[in-house]
Amino acid sequence: MLKRLLGIRPDPKILFPQPERLSRSRTFALGLTVLVLSIAFIGACANSTLSTPVAPPQPTATAAPTALPLPATADPTANPTPTPPPSVAVPAAAAPLAAGSIPLIQIAVGLGGRCGLQGDGRIVCRVSHYHLRLPLLLADVPFRQVTVGQEFACGLRREGTIACWGSEERHKRTTPPPGQFTAVAAGKQHACALDTAGYAQCWGWNEDGRATPPAGIAFTAIAAGGVHSCGLTAAGQLRCWGKNTRGEADNHAGPFQSLTLGLRHTCALRRDGTAWCQGDNAAGQSSPPPGAFTQIAAGERRACGLRPGGRLECWGGGFGAELAEPEGLFTSISGSWDTFCAAGHDAAGCAEPRVNIDVFCALNDQGYPLCWHYLPDSPQPAADPIADFAAEMAPAALEWPVELFPWPAGGLAVVEREGLILLCQRRGDNPCARDNQPPLLDLTDRTDFSTGESGMLSAALDPDFARHPFLYVYYTAQSDPRKVRLSRFPVADVPIDPAAELIILELPMPDIWQFGGAIRFGPDGMLYLGLGENRVAAEAQDLTSLRGKIIRIAVRGATPEQPYQIPADNPMLTMPGARPEIWAYGLRNPWRMSFDAAGRLWVGDVGSTDAEEVSIVTAGANLGWPAWEGEYRCHWGEQRCAALSDYTSPIVSYGREEGCAIIWGGQYQGAALPQRAGDYLFGDYCSGRIWALTPDGESGWSRRLVATVGSPLLAFGADAAGEMYALSLNQPPLPLASLLSAEPAADNPAAGP
Repeated sequence: MLKRLLGIRPDPKILFPQPERLSRSRTFALGLTVLVLSIAFIGACANSTLSTPVAPPQPTATAAPTALPLPATADPTANPTPTPPPSVAVPAAAAPLAAGSIPLIQIAVGLGGRCGLQGDGRIVCRVSHYHLRLPLLLADVPFRQVTVGQEFACGLRREGTIACWGSEERHKRTTPPPGQFTAVAAGKQHACALDTAGYAQCWGWNEDGRATPPAGIAFTAIAAGGVHSCGLTAAGQLRCWGKNTRGEADNHAGPFQSLTLGLRHTCALRRDGTAWCQGDNAAGQSSPPPGAFTQIAAGERRACGLRPGGRLECWGGGFGAELAEPEGLFTSISGSWDTFCAAGHDAAGCAEPRVNIDVFCALNDQGYPLCWHYLPDSPQPAADPIADFAAEMAPAALEWPVELFPWPAGGLAVVEREGLILLCQRRGDNPCARDNQPPLLDLTDRTDFSTGESGMLSAALDPDFARHPFLYVYYTAQSDPRKVRLSRFPVADVPIDPAAELIILELPMPDIWQFGGAIRFGPDGMLYLGLGENRVAAEAQDLTSLRGKIIRIAVRGATPEQPYQIPADNPMLTMPGARPEIWAYGLRNPWRMSFDAAGRLWVGDVGSTDAEEVSIVTAGANLGWPAWEGEYRCHWGEQRCAALSDYTSPIVSYGREEGCAIIWGGQYQGAALPQRAGDYLFGDYCSGRIWALTPDGESGWSRRLVATVGSPLLAFGADAAGEMYALSLNQPPLPLASLLSAEPAADNPAAGP
C-alpha cells in the first residue's frame, strides 16, 4: 500500500504503509501508522533545572550535506514499467451470482472499492484499498449520496455539505469546497459537485481541464469520468470539459434526461429513454442497443443498462457478441473499472501483473446489491471479489491506532492516525468498546493523513495531570511545505476544544516518510520527542538540525511567546552551533520509545535495508546513523565507521530474516503475567512477532519470542494497571495477557543481539 508505516518500501501484498524501518526497508501511511506510555510522576515544576527562559530558535530546514555513499534504494513513487496483461483462463460458464446481505438505497462503484448508502443515511464500504475505508468520524453521519473514484470517495451529507476521504496524493482529491451542494460525482483523479444554484465546482487533477467547468452555466446533473467531466443543463443539453482525444467531451444538444461517464466515453439517455454514447468505441462500448432504458452505467470497455421492468442488458467488451448479464430484476445500477489479479485474486493481494476489468453493481427490488465483473476475453459475468456487503464491514472500532494510554476520568485514550483521539471503555472482554460518543479530540481538519506516514502520530498527558491538565499531540500538519507540529491542549472538558491549541514546536518535513513520532515525559518532568530524519540521512549527524534526533524540552510554563524552555543540563546547550534542544542524535526513525522503572530511556529505531535496533539512550549519545545500521552494516566504510568514536551501539538488533520495522513497547509492569515482570517487550510491524528482552549477565541481553500477531503490528500501550496491549491495523487492542499466555515453542530462545 505504501512504504512502511514509518519508512518502508511499498509492498502490494500489505494494505498498510509499513514503518520504513518504521523507516528504511520497505509501506500509513500508513500508514499507511502504539506504545507503552510510561508516565512517571513529575514533581513540582522545579526551576533549578531550567536555564533563564529564552525564546527557542525557530526550527528551519537545513541544507543537506554532500550525499553519503548509501546503497541505492527503489523510488517509492516510481511507477513500474507497464506489463502486457497475461491471458486469463475463464470457466466455460459463470456460477450463479448471489446478492449481498445488506439492503441499500444506493450503490457506487469505483477503482479500489464499492460503497453503499443505507436507509438510515450511513455509508458502508467494501474495499480492496485501505484509502477507501470509511473514516471513523463519518461512521454515523447521515448522508444522502455516495460516489467512488480512484482510491477516494465522497459523500453528500443530508444537510448539503460534502465529505471526502481516501488518497490525497498529488491531486488533493479529498479536499472538497465548502458550501451547500445538491449532487457530487467522483472521477478517476478529480470530483465535481453542483451547488444550490446549479453551478459546477470541481477539484483534483486538472492538467487537462477536467476540473475546470464552464463558467455561468447551471446544470441539473453532473458526472465525472476517467479523463473528463460533463453536466446536463435544464434544457437537456450536454456540456463537457477535460480531455477530448476520442470525442468523449464533445458537446451535444440532446435533449437528455441523465448521463454517465466511463473511462474515455460518455453515455446519456434521451428523453424517450433510448441510449446514446460518444467517445472511445474500440470495444463497442459507445454502441448501445436500440430500445428504451431507465438507467445506464459505464466502465472502461463496457456499459450496462436497465430496461423498463428492471432487466439488465450490457454491451461492449470487444467480444463480438452480446455480453451475458446476471439474471434478475433491478432498480438501479452503477459501473466503473478496476484492476484485477491475473491469477484471479483481488488486486490487493496480487503480486502478479494486473489487468483492467469493468465492474458493475446493481440493487434488486429489495435493495440487496449484486456486483459482478468481466474478465478479459470473457463475456461471462463473474462475482466481484470485493462485492459482499456484510454487516461486519461497517467501520471498525479502530482502524489506525498508533497510541494508547489511560484517560484520567477512566477508560483508554486511543490515537487514530487520521487525526482523532478516541475514548474506549471496557465491556466484558472487550478493552475498547465505543458507544459512538464524540472523539476526545478531533484534529482531522488540520492533520495531513494523505500520504506516506503522515497523520497524528503520538499523544501524551502531562504526568502531573491534576495540577497541569494538558494533552500534548504530535502530528503532520496540513501545510505547504509539509511540517510536523507539537501542540498542547488544555483539558478543561471533553470534547477538547481544538481552538485552544498552543503550538509548541513546528519543524519542516518536506518528504512523506520518517517523521519519528513519540512523545514521552521523563521522570525529570521534561518532554522528550523522537524526530525522524525525513529521508535525508545526513541530517541525523548534523547538530544544527533537529531531524534524526531526540529532543528534550521543558513545557510546563508554555506561553505563545515562550512555548518551551531549554533545560540547563541539556548536553548540547553550550556546544557552538548545535541546537540546544538535542538530547541524543544519530537516529533514523525513532518511532517509539519509553522510560523504564529505573528512569532509563529505551528507543526502537526503525532501520533501512539491514537491521532494526533497540538502544538505551543517554544524554548526548550518538546512535550512529547513517554510518552504522544496527550492528549489521557500516555504510561509511570501515575506517570512517571506526573513527566514529562516540558511537553508541544498540543492545539488540535483528535483520530482515525476522522482520522489517521495529515496534518498541516498553517494560511490563502489570500483574497478569508474573513470568514477564520487568521484561522489556517489543515487536515487528511486518512479521507481527513479539519478543521479551531480559538481562543476560552483567551487561548482555537476550530475547525470546513470546507471541505473534496475525496482522501488522503498529504499537503497544498500557492501561492504568500497567497491563500492556498490542495495537494492530483494524483490530481492537490485543491484551498481552492473552497473547502471551501460551508462548510459541518454535524459535525459542531468540538470542540477541
